[in-house]
Amino acid sequence: MNLHTTGHKAVIAPLTSADLVDVLALQETARALLPAEMKGFVPVQSVAYFQNMLSDITGQMIGIRCEGRLVAHISVIGPMELREAIAMRLITNNDIPFHHATLTDTIIVLANKLTHPDWRGYGFGAALLEAAMSLPLAQTSDHIFAQIPVGDRRSWDAYMRQGFGIVAAGYEPQDKHPHFILQKPAFGFDFSPAIIADEVDPSEDFSAIVNLTKREALVGVFEAPEATTLSFMRNREASTLMPTVAKLKASV
Repeated sequence: MNLHTTGHKAVIAPLTSADLVDVLALQETARALLPAEMKGFVPVQSVAYFQNMLSDITGQMIGIRCEGRLVAHISVIGPMELREAIAMRLITNNDIPFHHATLTDTIIVLANKLTHPDWRGYGFGAALLEAAMSLPLAQTSDHIFAQIPVGDRRSWDAYMRQGFGIVAAGYEPQDKHPHFILQKPAFGFDFSPAIIADEVDPSEDFSAIVNLTKREALVGVFEAPEATTLSFMRNREASTLMPTVAKLKASV
């Protein structure tokens, strides 16, 4: 990909164990440059965590380099069963079942999407998401999940523009910050035309969102790309949807 605004060439590619030093440096530099209220958006990960990711033991990492410098990356954790992700606290457990998902379904979790503050605004976040979802392990998974702080609007907004929906909300056990749990089923959501809650403010109405998603399996979406408020809709959860889609794909 090319950065037309600067003329610099940005290269996106899988990261390996040889990139460990650069990954650690990006985490440290990004946290240092962020305002205090935003540092929680970049959780501090251990060296062992990144070693496992970069060695393809627990997943994969994709990075973007510009002028040879690592300026952005994302972790693709898995594949694993949904119950394993919940047990590892990669996804906050929800009392209401996730959509079209059983505890034994194969999933991946996208995490640690990070762009150096000096390189924001060039579409790197969207490019990382597209690259992650095109990986074979993502293409063969039943669902893709992500868990993002509510205050990190830039990140979860990017996920929702890629077809993710907010399926739960809660306080993350470790940092106690309010988080959205986002999901993208392999075959998408099957929305009922009825809107259950409209013009919901993501931050100010967070407690209401928690209550909504605890009472019923609802999906929060933007009605329009430029929207600033959410609508929560019912997912039909049609029992015939998955077999029907599977048959259609098999016949192609």
